[in-house]
Amino acid sequence: MRKILLFWSFMAFVFVSHAQESRRERAAARPNHIMLDPISLIAGPVLNFSYERAINEDVGLGVHSLLGLGAMDEMIQFSPFGRLYVGGSHGAGFFMEAFVPIVNKEETFEKYSDAHANYIEVTEQRTSVGLGVGLGGKWLFKRNLMLEVGGGIARKFINTTDNMESITGKWMVGFGYAF
Repeated sequence: MRKILLFWSFMAFVFVSHAQESRRERAAARPNHIMLDPISLIAGPVLNFSYERAINEDVGLGVHSLLGLGAMDEMIQFSPFGRLYVGGSHGAGFFMEAFVPIVNKEETFEKYSDAHANYIEVTEQRTSVGLGVGLGGKWLFKRNLMLEVGGGIARKFINTTDNMESITGKWMVGFGYAF
């Protein structure tokens, strides 16, 4: 009886070990991740999407994009990022990230005009660049489906003015696919 119990315990251990290894192998075989945030699309309307390539088990590089639609079509933000995963499987789990937001936004402000001897309203396209940090988590499910929840905050350093906000951010509550 003990030999049978020992045999089945050993077999269960082998199957569990193999299942964990095959999950890691599956994640490593799918290093490209695309994500889309449906909440921002409905509530924004902002097209919020990202692409990431898992370089190894702990590091990923990618780009995150916010594109304003409808009433917010004057805003565009691209943020290249690097992530460090601190748990989980290949390119998934909890992460810390650094990103560089590049923001192009239409801005309206008042400017003094000598020709008119008063203030006039001026609209300009402005591009600014900053540096930021973020936190989040990514989970890989069956059939290569993914869920990501994360966000970050950044300070704009290049091409900022008194009329433009000096803080920007990024967020993602998105669903995606690994391929």
